[in-house]
Amino acid sequence: MNDPVFQPGEAVWVELCTPDPEAAEEFYSALLGWSARHERLGGSTYRMCSVDGRDVAGISDGSLHGGRPRGWLTYFAIDDIAAGTEEAVALGGELVTGPRYLPAAGTGATVIDPFGAAFGLYQGEARAGVQLLNVPGALCWNELDTGEPGKSVAYYRSLFHYGTEERDDTPTGRPYTVLTLGDVPVAGVLEMDNEWPNLVPSKWITYFSVTSLDEAVALATELGGAPTVGPIESPHGPLHLVKDPGGHTVCLIQLEDGLRPDYASSPPAVTR
Repeated sequence: MNDPVFQPGEAVWVELCTPDPEAAEEFYSALLGWSARHERLGGSTYRMCSVDGRDVAGISDGSLHGGRPRGWLTYFAIDDIAAGTEEAVALGGELVTGPRYLPAAGTGATVIDPFGAAFGLYQGEARAGVQLLNVPGALCWNELDTGEPGKSVAYYRSLFHYGTEERDDTPTGRPYTVLTLGDVPVAGVLEMDNEWPNLVPSKWITYFSVTSLDEAVALATELGGAPTVGPIESPHGPLHLVKDPGGHTVCLIQLEDGLRPDYASSPPAVTR
């Protein structure tokens, strides 16, 4: 199986930043079938999580980003991380962690956008990013939940040169913006309201595929998590937001078709 090949601007890695990485490893390994190996990263331990030997996510302790941010962090691919970091800040973002080389991977940086959502930039070298998409236990979508959808879309379009598709057929009945690269869907932007609690300020939400949503939500509860919003019938399958025992929000979806492509050769051309 070949690793996915990613375009600049695609979400390529997800990492849980938590002060209790041991508890997080136990929870997600039981919930999503992950195996974790521990790698030294500076003075901390990084938990590399995999499904069937293919890396799908990471878990870090609070020291990696100086205690900020907390929760799930989405990294986007970029060709020139130094220039990309400068641009992210010039557009109104706040630099949290400057470009840092990650052994056997690439170079990463962390930014908070002008509306409070933390995200990462990643210039892949030895590792392009996640090695699986869309299968149970793996990443399948990334969504920005924000009270400032128009301004947020403008920020990320300026940074990554996205196109947009507006959709009004969402289960919530609220407009939904899909960020695209050429004809490739990259991520979604959803306007928050009071049906989506405790997501202020803006936050990037990580979606993981599960085989059975009902069973996954029940298991998450049994493991000490808490269901929040859902179940929601989406065009791609039923989904449910849950909080893990550390209070970090994640979305579980019983995926019926791919939210994003899982190409494992050359990506399609992008017209800008």
